[in-house]
Amino acid sequence: MLVPDSPESDAARDVYALEIEQGVAVLYRASKARVKRLVEHLDPDMQTAGYLVLRYVMAHEPIRAGDVAAGLSMDKSAVSRQLTALRESGLIEAQPDPEDGRASLVVSSVKANERLDEFRVELKSDYRRMLASWDAADIEAFARLLNKFNESR
Repeated sequence: MLVPDSPESDAARDVYALEIEQGVAVLYRASKARVKRLVEHLDPDMQTAGYLVLRYVMAHEPIRAGDVAAGLSMDKSAVSRQLTALRESGLIEAQPDPEDGRASLVVSSVKANERLDEFRVELKSDYRRMLASWDAADIEAFARLLNKFNESR
């Protein structure tokens, strides 16, 4: 057990920090591979930036293109290119903005939602397989601590 504010605690924290860094690096590589698989499932021609834009749209729809750019801290022209590609792939649709007849709102399509749902089924299966030998308490602790870790940024 780590004793707060002790030299042993500081040394142990340094060791654990290195182990955590290595574990996060492994998770990062696995996450990138998973995103690549998802992007290919959604549309083989989609760029990763397109996926980020699509996920943002899905989380905030209906939304204006400028708000997508602001929310992702991306250049408006880059977001516009990604939205055009997503629209051409049938993954998003434009709707008139009821508050401003000159503007339009972007929403995800049924196709995008169906493909994402298909992938989530596969993903759930992957996680069930990876966690099959874990007991429920360990799974709960891992989920809780992972959330705590992510919130501490």
